[in-house]
Amino acid sequence: MGESAARTSGAAIVVSGAALSAFHLRSAVQLWGTPALVLLEAFVPLLLSLSITGAGTLVWRGEVVPERFADRTVAWAVVGAATLGGVVGWLFLDVAIRGRPVPAATRTFLNAATLGTLGGLVVGGYDARMRQQRLRTAQLTRINETLRIATREIVDAADREELETMVCERLTRSDSYDSAWIGRYTPGTTEVRPVAWAGHDEAYLDSVEISVDPSDPSGRGPGGEAIRTREIQPVQDVFAEPSLEPWWDFLERRGVESMAVVPLVGEERVYGFLSVYANRSNVFDAPEREALSELGESVGHALDSMTARDRLARRERELSRQNERLDEFASVVSHDLRNPLNVVQGNLELALETGDREYLERMAGALDRMDELIEDVLALARNGQAVSEFRPVDLRAVAEVAWETTTTGDATLVLEDGLGTVQGDEGRLVRVFENLFRNAVEHASTGPPQEPGDVAEGDPASGRSDDGSAPEVTAGDDFTRGSSGDDEGEGLTVSVGRTDDGFYVADDGPGIPEGKRGQVFETGFSTDPGGTGFGLNIVRSIAEAHDWEVVATESDDGGARFEFTGIAAAENERAEPPQSDEE
Repeated sequence: MGESAARTSGAAIVVSGAALSAFHLRSAVQLWGTPALVLLEAFVPLLLSLSITGAGTLVWRGEVVPERFADRTVAWAVVGAATLGGVVGWLFLDVAIRGRPVPAATRTFLNAATLGTLGGLVVGGYDARMRQQRLRTAQLTRINETLRIATREIVDAADREELETMVCERLTRSDSYDSAWIGRYTPGTTEVRPVAWAGHDEAYLDSVEISVDPSDPSGRGPGGEAIRTREIQPVQDVFAEPSLEPWWDFLERRGVESMAVVPLVGEERVYGFLSVYANRSNVFDAPEREALSELGESVGHALDSMTARDRLARRERELSRQNERLDEFASVVSHDLRNPLNVVQGNLELALETGDREYLERMAGALDRMDELIEDVLALARNGQAVSEFRPVDLRAVAEVAWETTTTGDATLVLEDGLGTVQGDEGRLVRVFENLFRNAVEHASTGPPQEPGDVAEGDPASGRSDDGSAPEVTAGDDFTRGSSGDDEGEGLTVSVGRTDDGFYVADDGPGIPEGKRGQVFETGFSTDPGGTGFGLNIVRSIAEAHDWEVVATESDDGGARFEFTGIAAAENERAEPPQSDEE
């Protein structure tokens, strides 16, 4: 609007100046025989009218007065011309009333109008500049106030979601902007995902597709450019910007005429951008752009701090988990490994005394058990370390791989639609599914559920010796439900599905008693003397390494169900893969 007004006003001034110049040039020709009159009544007015034409050209180009106030300059020129013309006309009227002749009335009147027009342009230019200065002062005050409040809210924000929402709401509450939204960007990807907004319809943002790929039409707009260049992208007239054509319909419905896309730049990366809309054109001038750029940098540095804080908290949790694992490993070494070692030592003495091969077979079994324990301890150590590099993982693909690498007998795998992807470590997620599938298949039974201790004393499966003494529980991949071993997986269905904030693995087997569900993840908890007691503990460790939670509950069919939660939140929090502490 300002540019259009400047061009219209400048053109009007140029036309007026040209018309006056033509008249004064004609007067010079008529008065050529009288040099004094040529100079006084033609040449000087001609110079003034040519000055008016030049001033109009400058106004048209926006170089003399602020474009938004060009029409006021024209108004002042009209007032000046009318004022001096009126004075001269009043004098001519006085002379006429006295009955005296009026010499060269038209020429004199237009000479006065020329002088008045030029004087009005001078006054109008001064007035426009003063108004611009006052508006600029008010604008800077408003910008500084908005920045001050926004910066304070940034400092007070507890997490990234709160920070992003507060920034959008603060900008929208100001008088200058009508709406704002923030899109997150993950380095190495091509898409920008809307996460916070104010003044926008959620349905619109759900449909927004912004890319950073310049070969993609949705990546050629100011959003993709802001990410690539790390510089603010102002658009003073959205309908004059060809790259915004895919969004013109929406912008027109919302009454948007100008916008600015501000990159959220941290110390080493871009976290996304802030898109600000206004219902007037030419809003984002130099001071506005500078202020918004500073706001984008403030948000970027705040996100740097949050990332560092989250990384520190994650490291502290990892150290805590490592300490817990060290205690568990110490328990395994001091107790679980000592038991089979005692078996080896005892049977070795008997073998040496009697030469009976049965004692050697017992020794071999004990050594095999020690090997299993060592392998599972190593697996727990490796898989329990915090995930340092997150990548999109296809849940369906890893579930299918795990099913192929697990002995599943006659069991059936059902993968629900819409599993999608999660951010994580693919290899460890395969291990999660392998352990859960093995857990479901190995402990499914066609017989009734058994509580620990339901089998008879003296039975090898009871874990009790003939004298009734009970060894401490040291083995088992999970809670055992009376598996017969001959019909593993027979008729069993294992399903994998997605939840609002994670996924689950469920079966239609006998399930887990409610009172035991919290214990199945503990190291060594089992009622199966043939296992090692680390299977579900490894599952929990992998979940914790991703900052997820896993719980055991009952499936819809009465079987076991393992739910992983906190995955959606973890996916949103990490705009980039966490850095390792060695980097």
